[in-house]
Amino acid sequence: MVSAWASVNGLVLGQVATDAKSNEITAIPELLRLLDLKSCTVTIDAAGTKTAVAEQIVAAGVTTHRGLRLCVGA
Repeated sequence: MVSAWASVNGLVLGQVATDAKSNEITAIPELLRLLDLKSCTVTIDAAGTKTAVAEQIVAAGVTTHRGLRLCVGA
C-alpha cells in the first residue's frame, strides 16, 4: 500500500494498493496521477527515487521536492 499523507491536515489524501507480485515502485506513479501536486512539497523515500517518478513530480508543478535522492535531468 502506498499512501499520500497531508501532514498539515493530518489525513490521508489517497492510497494505491500494490499488485500481488509487485512493490511500491509501480504504485507510486499511479498514486501521483491521482493528486493535484501544484505548489506542494513532496517528500518521498528511496522507493521513489526512480528518474520517471521524479520527472512526474516535477511535471506536476511541485515547487519544492525534498527527500528525492537523485538529480532530475542529470
